[in-house]
Amino acid sequence: MASTVTKTASTKAILKPLITLKGHGDEVESICYFPDGQRMISGSDDKTALQWDLKTGKEIEEARGVCEGFVHAVAVSRNGRWVATAGADGELRACEVETGIVKTFKGHSQMIECIDISADSMQLASGSVDKTARIWNLDTGKLVAGPFKSEDYVGAVRFSPDSKKLAVISFLGSCLEVWDVQSQKLDGKLKVTGGGAIGTWHSPVFWTNTNNMGQVKLTRHCHKSRPSLTLAMHSKHVPPSLMINI
Repeated sequence: MASTVTKTASTKAILKPLITLKGHGDEVESICYFPDGQRMISGSDDKTALQWDLKTGKEIEEARGVCEGFVHAVAVSRNGRWVATAGADGELRACEVETGIVKTFKGHSQMIECIDISADSMQLASGSVDKTARIWNLDTGKLVAGPFKSEDYVGAVRFSPDSKKLAVISFLGSCLEVWDVQSQKLDGKLKVTGGGAIGTWHSPVFWTNTNNMGQVKLTRHCHKSRPSLTLAMHSKHVPPSLMINI
């Protein structure tokens, strides 16, 4: 008896906006949700960081942050205690949500492009056009690790889930480094040569867990002839391994 093949039409998921948040006067550079999922913060070239009530779609005006320059990066700690902003002229600040106390972290000499808060909500990492990444203690406001020197502008930083490693990506994604936070030594480095940059201006970086070994991935979307590329480097005091899916 002949087999019957049933064809199912593939459907393309279409995301529809539930709400539009209006308030910034210039480009929005970065956004981050609060842990409760009910609020969000956005940073803009209009020199403000705005917090939003996602139920009402309105700005929480009393929480507005006004900065000296463009706000290129925002972050919220996992416990919701800290809100951090960074941008022009090396300006890096963290506000304690409950008390409203603002701490300023000084050390970068040029614009800060990216920040990340560790999973334990104790440390703040920053990456700058001055070609360094730094790690700060949110309670004391002091530098605790770095500066980690990069070959190019730093475009992305990301703590590992256990907060023991820091991944640092160059501005165009041509170099990936993994640093040990405690020893401040380079665990691994992966550099692309001959093929140009592998990322966009801000290449996203994230950690996964494969076979109980920390793995950091850098991803981007490319042109039609190369639809996607994933670059991964293991980090456990071993030479880096490269995985590319094209």
